Amino acid sequence: MILRFLSGFYGGLKSLSSGFYLTWGMNYARWGQPVKALYYLNRAAKLNTKGGNVFYQRGLLLIAMGQTEAAVIDFNTAIEADPNHMEAYLNRSMMHALAGRSEAAQNDVEKAVTLGADRPSLESQVSELLSQAE
Repeated sequence: MILRFLSGFYGGLKSLSSGFYLTWGMNYARWGQPVKALYYLNRAAKLNTKGGNVFYQRGLLLIAMGQTEAAVIDFNTAIEADPNHMEAYLNRSMMHALAGRSEAAQNDVEKAVTLGADRPSLESQVSELLSQAE
């Protein structure tokens, strides 16, 4: 009984701490300090391995830092945590398109459209990125 209580209490502290690090990571990103932002987002991800939003936000930061393949990995993790994370599919499709992976980009477009994304606009963006990758 005591162990169950302590386990729940510790889990709550981890979640609270993760939220703290996520908030500060996003603040530093907004303030144009990507290295500090990445530090805080890495801490949040370490504390909350099942939080799709943490990995999605870190993926966005990694894109801004030019680390597109690392961003794809974070978007994969965000999608595993929340299979209906439309924004993760949208951004992952763009990264696949930039890398010239048209089939993977199209698969993500299809999934994003089923979740409510605007097909014509998304396909136009992906098409433009694929032509840049060639």
